[in-house]
Amino acid sequence: MFIKHLVVLLLPAAAHAFVVPSVATLPKPLFLSSVEAPTEERFTIFVGNLPSDSTQEGLEALFSQHGSVSSVNVPTNRETGQVRGFAFVDMSTADGMQAAIDALNGEDFHGNELRVSESVPKDQLKKKDNKNKDVMAGYKKIYVGNLPYDIDRDELSEFFSVYGDLQDIYIPTNADTGSGRGFAFLTFKEEDANRAVSDANGKELNGRPLVVNEPLQAGERPARPARNNNNNDDRVKLYVGNLSFYTVRETLQEIFEEFGTVIDCYMPEDPETGGTRGFGFVTMPKDAANRAVAEIDGCEVDGRAIRVNVAQPKGRGRN
Repeated sequence: MFIKHLVVLLLPAAAHAFVVPSVATLPKPLFLSSVEAPTEERFTIFVGNLPSDSTQEGLEALFSQHGSVSSVNVPTNRETGQVRGFAFVDMSTADGMQAAIDALNGEDFHGNELRVSESVPKDQLKKKDNKNKDVMAGYKKIYVGNLPYDIDRDELSEFFSVYGDLQDIYIPTNADTGSGRGFAFLTFKEEDANRAVSDANGKELNGRPLVVNEPLQAGERPARPARNNNNNDDRVKLYVGNLSFYTVRETLQEIFEEFGTVIDCYMPEDPETGGTRGFGFVTMPKDAANRAVAEIDGCEVDGRAIRVNVAQPKGRGRN
């Protein structure tokens, strides 16, 4: 009798011991809240100088020839629906990304010479030489400004070939008109590049005195010119807000260069974390700045709709 009752009493406990609650009813361990999920590695490509008739499908077809494409983001004007002149393409692998860059950078696409480069994550910036990104060891890239808008590669090659063999000539063009923007980037062997900077700066080409120097490094800012008492400076500083913390200075500058010369691009850093603070400033000539505000304000960059307007003097709030 005693044994019979003992079995009856134990059965509910045993049955309860083997009931497995659903995952939804399990209490969340406290220590999990402090563990961050691993960040998925991205292989993002910046594509500049896109023609206005570009489509997401067309870009996906183009890049998929060189690897698996994860996603394509082609920002468009909210009012007109027209392509803004640049895009971001995510490849599935690093090899696919590099293959696409090697094959498509400088290639003709619907009449425009594409500018294709890696969109570098913030945590990898220090691993790269920002001044000469995508330049082979022993070579250097130089900036050539104040060029006529109708300049072509042959004219630049003829003028600068006296300093050495040119590895590459890149002339950014206007996405709408196809004409140049008044500047270019040339790549020489390092000693030839130094000689070109030293000798060609100030020389005339087609009646215009050239500005020849080395591109600024990331975070480096140009020297401030002496103030003009007549206040005739037509440069405009733009405020760029709501930036993703993944967006880096190189990406921001590349986007704005699609609409004109970028004189300065600056993204303040958080002194405690070393990361960006979610906003930046871009200085451009007045006409280029107006185009940039009209085309880029509200554009999605790294998953966020950015805000672009004329920067207000210190002490004034933004509307």
